[in-house]
Amino acid sequence: MNSRLSIISSLICIIILSCLLVIFKVDQSKINGQANDLTLELNKKKKELQKVKENQQKKFLEQARKSNNVNEKTSAEQILASQELSTQANKFFEIVTTFDSQKDWLNREKKVQSLVTPNVLLNKSIFNNGLDNTGRSIIETTKSHASFKTATTQSAMVKDNQIEGIVHVVYEAWQDNHTSGIRTEVYHVKYSLLEHKFTDIQDLGMENQEADISYQK
Repeated sequence: MNSRLSIISSLICIIILSCLLVIFKVDQSKINGQANDLTLELNKKKKELQKVKENQQKKFLEQARKSNNVNEKTSAEQILASQELSTQANKFFEIVTTFDSQKDWLNREKKVQSLVTPNVLLNKSIFNNGLDNTGRSIIETTKSHASFKTATTQSAMVKDNQIEGIVHVVYEAWQDNHTSGIRTEVYHVKYSLLEHKFTDIQDLGMENQEADISYQK
């Protein structure tokens, strides 16, 4: 009899513990969900705040550019020009260093037309048909891929409505079944503040190379 009661008591304890465990898991899941929601909301608010700051700064600089104070006006024009150059460089190089196929490679030229003057598209070190000496696609043959990471721009002083800069472009390159490698390519660029386009882009070479990816440009 005592043994039977002991077994029943043990079963009751197990059932109670199981219920508590289920409740704990449900509560924990709810807490995790709420935490994720709060994190997303916080990140959203941060982005909104950053956007407000950027808009306010741009508004201030636009006002400063119209100032009668020569130094204030010159400084504002320089900052705005540098910001524009950096923004456009990110747009351009994100397109240029991102591809998964021969079609992507060829479409880069079309995608950047609004960002450059026609002569830039004639630069064969950046834009070419992507074929080897036998007429085969290098990208398709080697199954090469690339993905843009960042572009960091160091700009010079504005001169004659033009600004020049050095752009360090970081991208990831890999082939199927091969380890990916992070590359940093350096470019010298010229940008027209009247046309709002790049007028010249020269590839200065690779800064570093962590993996041997054999596709050629």
